[in-house]
Amino acid sequence: MPVGFASPYHTHHHEDESFYVLAGTIAFVCGPRDVPHGFRVIGDAPASLLLLCNPAGFERFVLEQATPAGAPPAPPDMTQLLTLAARYGIAIHGPLPEMPDGFDHSALPTQDLKRLNHRWLQAFNDRDWNTEAALRHTGFRAYLSGAREPLDSNAWSGFLLSFTQAFPDATISIDSCITERDSVVTRWTPTATHHGAFEGIPPTGLRIRFSGIEFNRVVEDRIVEHWSMFDNVALLRQIGAMPA
Repeated sequence: MPVGFASPYHTHHHEDESFYVLAGTIAFVCGPRDVPHGFRVIGDAPASLLLLCNPAGFERFVLEQATPAGAPPAPPDMTQLLTLAARYGIAIHGPLPEMPDGFDHSALPTQDLKRLNHRWLQAFNDRDWNTEAALRHTGFRAYLSGAREPLDSNAWSGFLLSFTQAFPDATISIDSCITERDSVVTRWTPTATHHGAFEGIPPTGLRIRFSGIEFNRVVEDRIVEHWSMFDNVALLRQIGAMPA
């Protein structure tokens, strides 16, 4: 569906619809059976979705409007459309309601994503593990440089605890932060003192400072996917585990 495509504002009386967005960005006016609803493609790219109807029957309404493959696109025959809709228990009310002000792809809350990421990093600095965990989605996964497999929420909490036991004064400062759609990327610098065993390396009392970057994907105002790349070599060299 091209950008700007919109369904009519309509009501189903015989079936419920479910939508699974495969690509692009779509704004929905939502409601169950017997409640008016519809959708519009927004953003800057075409969209596609998987439409599921229960019980069956709606597919016949679609097939009766089919045109031969390769035929040039044309506006629907509204008389035929309204007649078919009535036959299949679908009430067409007209165009969708106007989009609320500011609700379009170009106005996604980038500042909210930045604020979310800043809160997450500040929770680490404050050792506020309740807030840190609350900012993670239930399906959270972390992909860390050097880790053999992704970490779920429990494994991630264990990693944070073990790291802060080895570096109890660790803090992360943000160097830059950018957002796009549902993702936020931050370049940061951790500093700390090696006061506890780390990866089998006894404490040295040495100060560390290295750079890193993280990519976070956000769903429902929570971080669901975390990718973190940092300078492991610099860290190990600074605590004497590797030659300079």
